[in-house]
Amino acid sequence: MKRQVLKVLLLIFALLTLSTGGKALQINNEQKFQLNDLTVLLSEKEKELESLRGLETQIDEYIRSIEEQNVAINDLNVKISDLEEANQALREQNQSLTEKVVYLTFDDGPSQKVTKEILDILNQYGIKATFFVQGRNVSKHPDVLKQIYDAGHTIGNHSYSHNYTIIYESEDSFWQDINQCQEIIFQQIGEYPKVFRFPGGSNTASNLNSDLFVENLSTAMIEKGMQYFDWNIDSGDAASKSASADIIRTNAMVQLSKKKNAIVLFHDTDAKEATVRALPQIIDYYLAMGYRFDVLKPDGYTSQFK
Repeated sequence: MKRQVLKVLLLIFALLTLSTGGKALQINNEQKFQLNDLTVLLSEKEKELESLRGLETQIDEYIRSIEEQNVAINDLNVKISDLEEANQALREQNQSLTEKVVYLTFDDGPSQKVTKEILDILNQYGIKATFFVQGRNVSKHPDVLKQIYDAGHTIGNHSYSHNYTIIYESEDSFWQDINQCQEIIFQQIGEYPKVFRFPGGSNTASNLNSDLFVENLSTAMIEKGMQYFDWNIDSGDAASKSASADIIRTNAMVQLSKKKNAIVLFHDTDAKEATVRALPQIIDYYLAMGYRFDVLKPDGYTSQFK
């Protein structure tokens, strides 16, 4: 009996073993099928990745192409800018060869009354002029200097003291006086003048010192970015205290002659009421003769005695 029970138990154990092994085999086969599916999927993803890598290469090449095009565009813009500048320079050169230009200049101010009256006249005509101011008068009328500057006119240095004995004694005394004027102008407008006029003109400086004196000063000014200006038309408003508006007007008109560029000397101290009266007719005459008006520039037209 016991042997029978043992056989039955062994048979049951065998059946259980066979049954468990079958299930294990079934699981392994399912995993194998899943692994095959994953392998196929991985292969497809690798192909997609390779495709994306190729697209990335194309994008890199496209970006490089855009960058090269941007460089070419920048180079082209620089060339266009250079051509525009050259064209502008050529236009200005042609203009300087064909146009007639007059430069109105006013010395010895600013003054409280006459300078303001001259500013009003210039404003009426829409004309810009050059004012060669004395530093000592700037200290008296800083508000008028500011009005000149704010109106868009050019301010020039005409020394601080206007004292020939001091200014033309030596180069050192000259620069001490001129620099004093530079500084007081800078204090009012925040700029240093680039144009200068010798008190009495460069001939006076040469006569009271020497030609070498003027030459050395001129060289030093150029090194400082400055330029000095004399004139080729003298209105005569400083020739005498009694110079009338008629005399001033006649001088300004007759001396114009056939000049292509005219630098006209006037004065704007408060004693020069005759200049104020003569100025509108002088401007009308210059306009009728086909002249345009401009301001003096360190790199522009200049008239120099020396």
